[in-house]
Amino acid sequence: MIDVDQAIELELRVRDLIEEIERDLERAEATVKPPGKLDGTEGRLSRQDSMLHHEMAKAGLRRQRQRLTALREALVRMDKGAYGVCANCGDWISWERLDGQPEAHLCGTCAAR
Repeated sequence: MIDVDQAIELELRVRDLIEEIERDLERAEATVKPPGKLDGTEGRLSRQDSMLHHEMAKAGLRRQRQRLTALREALVRMDKGAYGVCANCGDWISWERLDGQPEAHLCGTCAAR
């Protein structure tokens, strides 16, 4: 179980992370453009490399959006008084786990399953 000071610290951290990720996503979405059309001036390997980098960038954005959603859900759990309680077994999530991953909704045991 986390104490009041830890809960406040985590809420502030979650809010800061949300703001940071929103800024990062805004910048990244503006720069992640699909590879251009083939015009005959680039080689096949260059085109494949460009496509690979584009897909990797899209995957990174997807992960960031998923984390943003999880952080927002953590704020909802905080507001409802359910933050820090495992959504699976109902046990408390350890401070160490929440400190490292404030969006965690499962205890270490349930997450390992």
